[in-house]
Amino acid sequence: MIDLSRAHLLGKGSSRACYLHPYDDRKCVKVTFSSRSDITCEEMKHYRRFMKRGISWDMLARAYGYVSTNYGEGAVFSLARDFTGEISRPLEYYLRPDGLHLLSADELLDALNTFRMYLFRERIVVRELKADNLIYQRLSSLEGKLILIDGVGNNEFLPVANYSVRFA
Repeated sequence: MIDLSRAHLLGKGSSRACYLHPYDDRKCVKVTFSSRSDITCEEMKHYRRFMKRGISWDMLARAYGYVSTNYGEGAVFSLARDFTGEISRPLEYYLRPDGLHLLSADELLDALNTFRMYLFRERIVVRELKADNLIYQRLSSLEGKLILIDGVGNNEFLPVANYSVRFA
């Protein structure tokens, strides 16, 4: 069992909290705290489908499975770091008025276009595309990329896009 009581809290969404993995600083652990306990299970179904298809994990946080924690079952994911070693920040950070100077419009446009092409190429359906579900990983002082860290899934009544290239 992993004790997260002293682990660094990276962020908290509407249903899960994300902690720095206490034994591996390249991973994080997401733990559900809301009554919607099925969200991680649903998300992991999509990740298993991606693994079977052999997708590129270049712009999607990789899932490593489940672990027991003192806060309940957690899901382990890769954690992106910038070229400086710092934990990569959410896109939301760069879009705030005080963060706009950190990322040029050209850098953002390039990153968004590359990310869009990645999603189409890998047929990744996103349930919730929000600025805090994407991180911007700085690869150098002049280059970076977007990585989807949450919101994977399909909330359509008939999830045809999960099985059809055309609808994806």
